[in-house]
Amino acid sequence: MKQDVTVLRPEEPARFNPDRLELLCKEVGEVRAEHEVASALEVISRRLRDIRDIDPWCDAPSLAGLVRALIAASDRIGMATLSRVARDVQRCAARRDAVALAATYMRLLRVGDRSIKAIWDLEDASG
Repeated sequence: MKQDVTVLRPEEPARFNPDRLELLCKEVGEVRAEHEVASALEVISRRLRDIRDIDPWCDAPSLAGLVRALIAASDRIGMATLSRVARDVQRCAARRDAVALAATYMRLLRVGDRSIKAIWDLEDASG
C-alpha cells in the first residue's frame, strides 16, 4: 500500500507592536531609538544562533537564560510574535513536555528569522 506524505510548510507572519516602537522613540528620541533597535536585533540574532547550537531538552538551564534574553530584547522593540513564541518555549520547557518543546523550539527559530528580516525591511522602508 502506497502512503502519501504531506510536507508541512508553516508560514507565520512576524507581528510588531508599532505602538512600542513609537513609545521607544518618544522615550529616547528617534536617533537613540534606531540604535536601540539595532542593538536589540544584534542580541536577538546572537541568542537565536546560540539557541540553535544547544539541545533544548538536555541543556534546559542554558535554554532558559537565552530565551529570557530573547524575550527582553523582543519586548524592548515591539517584536510581539517573537516574544510570545519565546514565552511558549519557556512554558513547554518548564512543564518538561518534550513534544511541545520540540514544536515550539522549531517555531521559535522560524519566527525569529522572519522577525529579524521583517524589522530590517521596516528599517529599509523608513529610510
